[in-house]
Amino acid sequence: MPEDESSSERCLHCEINELVREHIEGKDVVNLPELVAKMGESLVELILLGPEDQWGNLLAEAIHDIGYAFLQKTGVVEGETTH
Repeated sequence: MPEDESSSERCLHCEINELVREHIEGKDVVNLPELVAKMGESLVELILLGPEDQWGNLLAEAIHDIGYAFLQKTGVVEGETTH
């Protein structure tokens, strides 16, 4: 399968978001701070998969990307989004 075709069919962040939606679907109360903390913990575990000498840079890049995505999705800045 061509790379662009697979990326449009298997969007990782879309799959993650769908899994999270399924996790909270039907719950009367959702503890969003706890959920955000758990997702942050998962991000840390992903960063720790990288080479140890890159952990600091990966963490900094993740913080930057989270902030920028937030600003884009809330309309504070314009930019290219995945969708």
